[in-house]
Amino acid sequence: MPHELLTAAEGIQDWLTTQRRTLHMMPELSLHEFKTSEHCANEMSKLGLKVSKLWGEGFVADLDAPNGKGRVALRADMDALPITELNDIPYRSRHDGVAHMCGHDTHMTVLMGAARLLTERKDKLTRSVRFIFQPSEELPPGGAPGMIDKGCLDGVDEVYGLHNYPQIEVGRISTRVGPMTAAADIFEIKLIGRGGHASRPHDTLDPIPAAAELTGMLQTLVARRVQPGKAAVVSVTKLKAGTTHNIIPDEAELMGTVRTYEEPVRALIIAEMERMANAVAAAHGLKLHFHYIRGYDSIINHEAGVSAVARAATEVVGDANVSTDFEQQTWGEDFAYYLQNRPGAFFLLGSGNKAKGITEPVHSARFNVDERCLAIGTAVMSRLALG
Repeated sequence: MPHELLTAAEGIQDWLTTQRRTLHMMPELSLHEFKTSEHCANEMSKLGLKVSKLWGEGFVADLDAPNGKGRVALRADMDALPITELNDIPYRSRHDGVAHMCGHDTHMTVLMGAARLLTERKDKLTRSVRFIFQPSEELPPGGAPGMIDKGCLDGVDEVYGLHNYPQIEVGRISTRVGPMTAAADIFEIKLIGRGGHASRPHDTLDPIPAAAELTGMLQTLVARRVQPGKAAVVSVTKLKAGTTHNIIPDEAELMGTVRTYEEPVRALIIAEMERMANAVAAAHGLKLHFHYIRGYDSIINHEAGVSAVARAATEVVGDANVSTDFEQQTWGEDFAYYLQNRPGAFFLLGSGNKAKGITEPVHSARFNVDERCLAIGTAVMSRLALG
């Protein structure tokens, strides 16, 4: 027999689908989630929840349990990506160059669905519930620090979040104890020399050979500086220099990303990158501008939070469809900061369907979800809140 909450969520599937598609057609970029926030806040107000705007377009909606003790928080992110959707669907993005290709429309819908189910079961709540609608997840350092600074976790005992995941079939839930996502950082390096005519390289300080040399060194940094068994990624993703065939440029630029799971490894890589960059610049007689941007920290799930997710998900979709040893992911997410302040966990909601061809990863221009995940996510989040 299906769990009562799943049956209830499936009973509002049409409403959930409408909510998701409405949001999908009106995507807005980070820190510009004006209509998105207004739509979600209006829906929460209709349910009788107290809505409080906190940071940017972010807000919280509180459902108070008459006889409950404590408060649990559930979070959804609201922003879309600067990408043109290529799906040929009736509810395709109406905003050119902006689309919900990460599925935050799904996350908001799940939270609104959970609010609807929990409001109808208010008398069963043993604790109050806070729904966090957060802006700017896609723009480092993310909207989580701003929301936390403005008090979204005040009075909260636990916090939970999810992300849809098309590489997991709909009907499945995955999570893990400890590091789940990577710390996602950015580096920018500029090697500055002296340009001139390409026929007289001896009159110049050519930054291109130095940039090529440094690129090779950075790509082998993990293999030769990070202890085996410690996971890390260093990728040079941009190398820019010069304008034409007969001019040696004044400067060369490198940009890339670093992904780590442990702070000591992160610190080691930062130090080694700067050391290598300085050494190469000095060897070629160049000036160096080294800029390292610490992005999101790694999501570190709490054991008790993972256990709570596993119990809730098992009730909703069955033990065979729940995994608590999902592999660490190399992408970043600012939910990390919530878990640095409160216990809880982050989990992945299966949203793919190979039979229907729904397999494109997040951030793809053809990303989509099997909308059956809306009811499943709603039921799991609701069960978590009920304790």
